[in-house]
Amino acid sequence: MGFVDKDLVKVDICCGPFKKPGFIGVDIVACPGVEIVCNLNEWFPFEDSSVDHLRAHDAIEHLFDKIKTMNEIYRVCKNGATVDIKVPSTDGRGAFQDPTHVSFWNRNSFDYYSSDNQTLFQLCKQYGFKGNFHIQKIKDVKGPQKIVHTEVLLKTIKN
Repeated sequence: MGFVDKDLVKVDICCGPFKKPGFIGVDIVACPGVEIVCNLNEWFPFEDSSVDHLRAHDAIEHLFDKIKTMNEIYRVCKNGATVDIKVPSTDGRGAFQDPTHVSFWNRNSFDYYSSDNQTLFQLCKQYGFKGNFHIQKIKDVKGPQKIVHTEVLLKTIKN
């Protein structure tokens, strides 16, 4: 038989009622589509190196500690796992207008978590980041009401 897509562990964090089909929904609030209810500010409820694909659309801006968030994403992802992040950018007003946004991101934020930019990556390591990602794609998308989202696709690198 062979390895098929349904065998992949795919997680959608902070999904609310908008979980992507085929993914395990994780959120702080119980609602349709959420299989695991937990506070992602404390921990991600998955074993080390157990996730093949992690989706975080309109999610990480709701988590308090950027380095802890990226460490947890790295911890639960397998080597070569993909991480699909969509976050309101500080380059538009969307990052600041929602009172539940507690961390702020833009396309340059991800350079700190990628060995592609050694200067910022080494600085982030000094701050306590334990992982490494390769930035596969990154772009800013302008939407309605002057809201800009940064969309980034990361690949987990574990040696």
